[in-house]
Amino acid sequence: MTWNRETVHEELLKVFRQHKQTEIEVSETSHIVADLGIDSLGVMEVLADLEDTFKLTIPDEALREINTIGDVATAVLTRLEGDGRLQG
Repeated sequence: MTWNRETVHEELLKVFRQHKQTEIEVSETSHIVADLGIDSLGVMEVLADLEDTFKLTIPDEALREINTIGDVATAVLTRLEGDGRLQG
């Protein structure tokens, strides 16, 4: 499947809404742990969902740089672009 930036962002927000543990609205600037209350096990579940959704692997070293949903978007977009599966 080929993705564009808008569909990637929509899908990311959908996945994070399913996993959030607080009533805070999910946005690009939401901090995964502090705002959404997702613990380390939850982060691994989110990661598995994202890898299944986008058919990619996010390496463990990339997780060190991820704090917000925007950071996740950057990591996913970079990998999709590298695989030639990102339009626009």
